Amino acid sequence: MMKSWRNLTLAFGGVLAVFSQFGALAQAQESFSAGSASADISPDPKMMNWVVPQPYGALSDPMYARTLVLSDGRIKIALVTWDLLDAREYAVARVRGAISKATGIPGNHVIIHASHNHSGPKSEMGPEPIAAQERQGSWPAQQDPLYRVWADRLVQTCVDIVTKADASRRPASLSIGRAFIGEWLFNRRPIKPDNTVASTSEPADPYVLGNGLRFGVVDPTMTVLSLRAADGKPIATFFHIPIHAVSIYRSYKGISADWPGAVVNRLQQSLGGEVLFLQGCAGDMVPARRGFEAVKAMSQVISDRALAADKASVKLESGSLRTSHAILGLPTSEVAGRDLGLPNINAEVQVVSMGSLALVTLPGEPLVEISTAIQQRSPFPYTLVLGYSNGRGIGYVGL
Repeated sequence: MMKSWRNLTLAFGGVLAVFSQFGALAQAQESFSAGSASADISPDPKMMNWVVPQPYGALSDPMYARTLVLSDGRIKIALVTWDLLDAREYAVARVRGAISKATGIPGNHVIIHASHNHSGPKSEMGPEPIAAQERQGSWPAQQDPLYRVWADRLVQTCVDIVTKADASRRPASLSIGRAFIGEWLFNRRPIKPDNTVASTSEPADPYVLGNGLRFGVVDPTMTVLSLRAADGKPIATFFHIPIHAVSIYRSYKGISADWPGAVVNRLQQSLGGEVLFLQGCAGDMVPARRGFEAVKAMSQVISDRALAADKASVKLESGSLRTSHAILGLPTSEVAGRDLGLPNINAEVQVVSMGSLALVTLPGEPLVEISTAIQQRSPFPYTLVLGYSNGRGIGYVGL
């Protein structure tokens, strides 16, 4: 895991700098509208698994790309989520460019966000040196001819769903609700008596620690955002939680959307409309239990509480849409710098606001403490921090 106070300071400072560009909260706009769409992006099971040097071999459940397009009559914002491990810079640039060309939505108004699903492909790396790809476990999976076909199809699929969502926009209202899901969260970095951390990804009992360890910080909050049309019908529902999508990782070698896919399926059956998962700062957060039975239990609890949160939600003033971003040059480690031939790695941070709500996007795998720190300093009453967005950045970043 990469830790750097300097990198953290730069990344956190970049978010605060972006916040400062917004000024006072924007007034409501009568023309606020939203549209959504989705499509299956499951790879061919014959494609090479990036985890092990063999084909995936089977498909447990499909993977999707989903999108929401928002407009206040002045600007448009497109959020694309996909059931993939990451949203690397090369893939983000390809998708943004293609969406912008097809729809006219500026590339920097497009957010590409991954669920961090380990049971599906990585996004496209681009022409990085082979040594760097080997070090990151992407060789030879991304050289598989089936991968090339899939990666090109992914770009076109994202264009198609954003185009469809944009065409389907209609007047919308926004509501927010919250629920507790702490029993399904485990911080895999419990704290030793000397205040260093221990790596404990799959504890024998996630609710009991031995050896004098203290539990790491968790944020047990699930936030549910609901966008509804004038007739009350759902356009899209978001649920935001910081938990790795690794419930069946390692034990199952096939294709799956893991627990987020199971929750989405349950919520769509109950709510209708599109349901999108927003992954939080989950670098140190893993499911408390693992396996297919755990996915079933986990999806039941989370979907039931999401429905309860939706019923208890309060309506927000949608406000005018605003977005801004910053590109930070974060210094590489000695090894990364040698492999990549770069002294710095660019990391993009972005803020999108709608009235009293702000979405903050960070690249790579930020730890949960970063989310808490940003929320405490945000000028917006409701602030959601997303990891795994618009790039890999430097990977893990934490306090």
